[in-house]
Amino acid sequence: MPVIGFYLRGITANRRQTLREKIDINTTVSLTQIEKTTIGVKKKEDALNISFEFLTKYEPDIGEMKLEGNVLYIGIHVKEALNLWKKEKKILPEVDVEVKNFLFRKCMTIEINLAEDMSLPPPIMFPNLVLPKSEQRDMRYIG
Repeated sequence: MPVIGFYLRGITANRRQTLREKIDINTTVSLTQIEKTTIGVKKKEDALNISFEFLTKYEPDIGEMKLEGNVLYIGIHVKEALNLWKKEKKILPEVDVEVKNFLFRKCMTIEINLAEDMSLPPPIMFPNLVLPKSEQRDMRYIG
């Protein structure tokens, strides 16, 4: 995996209103800055220091969670990605996908715990097991 470092600079979480029946949960990941850096002690290797913002909003205006930080990226696409960023302020698709997939795994894990502490629904759906119809008992109250 080309992402070799993950650093959080800030976590912000707000809950403004009580929960409602219908809540939309939307998550966006933005890669906001790319800078060249080097890693290694004896043999220096070029890397990318990529700033990110990971934002999850609970709508309508119920709350939000925002994580900001940096990832260190190494790999065969470093020079090409840096050149594209300098010229057009665009992220190379190969780097974009790898970094965002990493961030979804890492940041969603953090946000699941934050959401629980703030009494908000988790930002991702968990699987629900149900009994097959043949094994369900009649739950009606008679009495």
